Amino acid sequence: MLYRGTWRSLGLVLVVVLGIQLVAGCSKGDKPIESVEPKPSTEQLQRVELLNETADDMYKKVMQGDLDGGRALLQQVSDQVTTIRYEGLTTLEGLNALTESVTQGKKLFNSVRVSPEEGQIAAAQIRLATDALSHPEQPMWLQYYKLLQEDVNRVEQAGKEQKLPQFQKAVSVLDRHVTIIIPSLLISRDPVDVDKFRSLITFIAGQARTEQQPYQPIDNVLPQVRQLIDKLFLKKDTTAFLPVVDDNDPILWTVAIGSVIIAALGFAGWRLSKKDNGLVPVRKNDEG
Repeated sequence: MLYRGTWRSLGLVLVVVLGIQLVAGCSKGDKPIESVEPKPSTEQLQRVELLNETADDMYKKVMQGDLDGGRALLQQVSDQVTTIRYEGLTTLEGLNALTESVTQGKKLFNSVRVSPEEGQIAAAQIRLATDALSHPEQPMWLQYYKLLQEDVNRVEQAGKEQKLPQFQKAVSVLDRHVTIIIPSLLISRDPVDVDKFRSLITFIAGQARTEQQPYQPIDNVLPQVRQLIDKLFLKKDTTAFLPVVDDNDPILWTVAIGSVIIAALGFAGWRLSKKDNGLVPVRKNDEG
């Protein structure tokens, strides 16, 4: 008969050490390896800032009624767009949205007859899109949050009153405001969410053009519209009720969790040591 207490103690020590090392690794915030997004270079940022300034000048010209001056500056915007590398600045969908808004703006301004309102919408689209590139943390299009909320409220109220002209006008205003910020949304937000939002607005605009009681179908989707607006503008409370680890003092977490592991392993070892009074028989083999 041999005592196995010594071997058990060594085993417990090894398990505890491994457990503490594992906990220590977790407390340091180890995460799976993820792909690192490329950061824009200084040259990229300078080119984007120049693009934004040119778009701002173009927008001001158009808002002042100078469509010829706006057309000339829009051509400069178009030329500058092709000189920028967009890695780290936006997604492929965002790049396509920017180039499409510029292309459509040029077609509009080069047409024989262009209304001031159409020119202003196109100029605003491009201006907000370039700003979204140059100011990703606080783009100007975020100022549309309250405006869209008011638009949705007016659509809902007009639907309750069931006055078709007022209802169609309210929907038209909502559709116009969303159209202005769509390129900026595609530059700054998840394209999947943007497509859902755009589809709902397209559905609402289509329903409003019908003459057969469009109110109820639109009223049914307004809650989804509000939810997507909150999500896209980062207004929704998405706090998850999860344990929060204090990264400023990871040692305390290591000691605390390690103590729990030691206590559990110690109790298990004590239970095992009580079995057969800590003795284990060693049998000889036949040849012994």
